[in-house]
This record gives sequence, C-alpha cells and structure tokens, in this order.
Amino acid sequence: MQEFELKYLEIISKNIKKYREEKALSQEELGEKVDCSREFINRVENRKEDPSLKMLLKIAFVLDIYPQRFFE
Repeated sequence: MQEFELKYLEIISKNIKKYREEKALSQEELGEKVDCSREFINRVENRKEDPSLKMLLKIAFVLDIYPQRFFE
C-alpha cells in the first residue's frame, strides 16, 4: 500500500471516531444503525480494517455529515 493511502486511511479512521463521539453514539449504536457489528466499527476506528465506500456512505448518513468530511 502506498504511503498516501495509509495516511488517508488513518485520517478516515480518526474522523469516524471523532464524528461518532460528537454525536454521542457508542460503537455498538453506530454499528446497529449501519447494519454491522460493534467489533467492525472498533476495527475500523483502530485501523485494523478498512471500510468500503458503501460503508463510509452509510456511516456519513448516520452521522449526518458529508462523506468528504472523513478526508479532512
């Protein structure tokens, strides 16, 4: 994997956690709302797994943010 890819995946994972916490959602609550497990959300936030584009869109919808906010 390229260095820039790793950089953006790190930014995405941190932003998912940041916006989830701003909405006062637990990992379990977010997982339920996007139809995945708490463990998956945990792995994404801790860079153990990369979310698909479809999952990023679902998470953005639930968190009420534009998907591009994950890349900032």
